[in-house]
Amino acid sequence: MHMNLNNISLPYPVLGISDDISPLLPTDCVSVSMEQDLRDYTFSINLKFQNEDIERLIKEEKAEYTCEYSCARTMLRICLKSDEPSFTITIPRRSINARLEFNCFVSVKSPISQYANSGFNDDYLGFTFDLEEGDILVAFPQFHYDADIKFDRLQTAGSFMQIKESNLHTEVFYDISGDKIDICLPTSHYQLYCHPKVKGAMEIIHSSLVMNALTYALQNIHDHENTMWARAIDTRLRTEDGFSIDELEDVSKIPSLAQRLLKDPYNRLFNHLILTSTPED
Repeated sequence: MHMNLNNISLPYPVLGISDDISPLLPTDCVSVSMEQDLRDYTFSINLKFQNEDIERLIKEEKAEYTCEYSCARTMLRICLKSDEPSFTITIPRRSINARLEFNCFVSVKSPISQYANSGFNDDYLGFTFDLEEGDILVAFPQFHYDADIKFDRLQTAGSFMQIKESNLHTEVFYDISGDKIDICLPTSHYQLYCHPKVKGAMEIIHSSLVMNALTYALQNIHDHENTMWARAIDTRLRTEDGFSIDELEDVSKIPSLAQRLLKDPYNRLFNHLILTSTPED
């Protein structure tokens, strides 16, 4: 489950956007757990914030907690409302294809005249705002779940990369526009790749074709962030020890990152050469 800061702007102060209102949302303002079976996904969501003025509006039934979730590929879009800071949501598997997006808020339940908050940033002191039903008081960080990523296979390069034949190219070409990183080999190269001796030397393939393709893909990942391969790598960087999503921002670190994602392909290459060499070599 991945959290992202909300990148929205409203004409009045909102807790959770920049420093509009203090104290800011705590780091654990959203906690999520997920269970699944053969039919359904069940998400348990708990929300947390500290602001007496907004808490009072909820108690007075002028505001409420809202959870919106959607899946672009299946056109699913649901909005749930509650007086409590928690939601339990069961979604049939058939309703989800790829990414499921969540947005949680505290929103206005009935019109509020001259809204003010003791936590307003100094820029807003002395101002009041008339709010309508549905206006946002608290914007929690967005989060999503990638239902199409097999989390137990993320460390396998084949889960996000494949080698295929192409009669459109005369040189090796990397196509990163689809759900997998495609290493496209010209027909003559692909026929050589299919030779049993080559197929039996994946250590060499990993340290050459796969390593080069992954390095290229990482350098361009921001232009393809909605593809499955990019989301799979994003998941590894955010969840596995020893990785950081920030490494993608430094081009000089990408070759090292690619090596670690492939678990040191050069070391496997050298060991393979030692094991397969003859004494005369």
